[in-house]
Amino acid sequence: MGGCVRMRALRAVALLMTVTLAGAACGSGDPPPERVRPAATRAGSPAPGAAPVAYTVRGMAGFYVAEPFRIDVKAVERGPGVTVLRMEITNTGGGDARGHFGAGGSPSDFSAFRLLDPVGRKIYHTLRENDWNGLAFGTRHTLAGTGFPEDFAPGVRYPAEVYFPPLPPEARAVTVAPGMGFPPITGVPVKDGGAAPVARPRGTAEPKAGEAFQWPVVPPSGKVWSWAADLTELVETPRKTTTQEGATETVGLRTDVLFAFDKATLSPEAAAVLDEVAEETRRRADPARPPIRIVGHTDDKGGDSYNLALSLRRAQAVRGHLAARLGTEYRYSPEGKGETAPIAANRRPDGSDNPEGRARNRRVDVSYTIRRHGAGTTTTEPAVTGRIRGSTLGPARFRATPGAPVASFDWAPVRERELRVDVLPFYRDGAYLVACFDVTNKYGDGFSLAQPQPFAKGSHDFSNGASLRAFTLLDPATRARYHPVKAGGSFVENVVGALDPGETTRAYVYFPAPPDDRTSIDLDVAGLGRRTIPIVR
Repeated sequence: MGGCVRMRALRAVALLMTVTLAGAACGSGDPPPERVRPAATRAGSPAPGAAPVAYTVRGMAGFYVAEPFRIDVKAVERGPGVTVLRMEITNTGGGDARGHFGAGGSPSDFSAFRLLDPVGRKIYHTLRENDWNGLAFGTRHTLAGTGFPEDFAPGVRYPAEVYFPPLPPEARAVTVAPGMGFPPITGVPVKDGGAAPVARPRGTAEPKAGEAFQWPVVPPSGKVWSWAADLTELVETPRKTTTQEGATETVGLRTDVLFAFDKATLSPEAAAVLDEVAEETRRRADPARPPIRIVGHTDDKGGDSYNLALSLRRAQAVRGHLAARLGTEYRYSPEGKGETAPIAANRRPDGSDNPEGRARNRRVDVSYTIRRHGAGTTTTEPAVTGRIRGSTLGPARFRATPGAPVASFDWAPVRERELRVDVLPFYRDGAYLVACFDVTNKYGDGFSLAQPQPFAKGSHDFSNGASLRAFTLLDPATRARYHPVKAGGSFVENVVGALDPGETTRAYVYFPAPPDDRTSIDLDVAGLGRRTIPIVR
């Protein structure tokens, strides 16, 4: 026992020396999660006549010391001016556990939980005091007068409620997205008529295994920080990129494909590319919403006025082709911005030329507002050659695990700190594809550090800051590459916490969904190559 205590103390010291907590909570050591039945329907509620769904997952929470926990989601409710997530959290280990369910440096609240609307394409963060760094309103487990978190006693059920911004009425089911080592909890129904938040004091009795114990609840008051972020997606092909942020989709066309050097006349290859864009625009753009914007861009070679005029002529050429294909149902707004809005560096940090960055900056962006889809329905369309984006399905049914591992590889982020990664089947949730991994510390003497994040490797500027940026998806049929989904300055993922020898944690990350007919896709791991992963229903 003394050796265990010393090990934990050494681990805490090492982590304090090497870890910077930045807006996310870490968890570790997820044992194989329990299977929960029956499964929810696509809309997130039980099938007629079925028994109620138990939205239960198991994992590990804690940063300096990881301990096993169970999360039981009881309800997501619309209350007056807020959305309330109600849970019970149980320490399933053999002794007291600190746990860590807070974002960043907030170990005594539950701010690391988020609500994801996979159809409305938004993520909702907990309501907090004053700003992003404030404590989350709701349940808190802080020892009176100390500022330190109170331990979870083993076997005790701790009710926890967390407050979020109001969900729109069309959101009928959501995903609870933990920031620590648990899988996403998909398909949780949203109930109307929830009660207003009420302050509750800490229970007075001694916490006992098998019983519920109430920690203090702090309702929102004073200056309340609130944030609901649009999700941003990026899909790239050799000829174009597709970015979606909230209701706006932008197709970026490389002008090197559309035009000869220094010209504004469409090349022979341009017609095929623009015909694809026209088909995608007809399928996804809402003609009743703002006009289709067509914006030309250049790199910074040449004079400012010349580049501005060239970018406008190119935008007008693209507008002419699209209008001929789409007709008068749509309105168009061509514009040139020259070199004023680069998306990549024209030069490398040492001052030398950056051809790849320049090529990305030479583009014509076609932007439109996508059609609205009801949150309780599934929209699917026939397969079209060259299509890179899937339909918006309803929220995924609940699943404690998507299945047994289908691929594995070893990863050594630090010498003598080898990890095994077991890849689980992928599945669709609304407009997205969910990728889950079980990460195990194979090193037999010591622990793997949580920071820097072991899979935070990659060169693309879109995914800077992502904990799992080493993973992208590649569709062999279209050569489309799918990057992790961004939510403001963060990503729809969790982080990999510190792991003791033999410990396993569940990691997950959301990607844009590939076309509806894809039953598998390649996982491309930075520096290790590709594995083909099935997509399960």
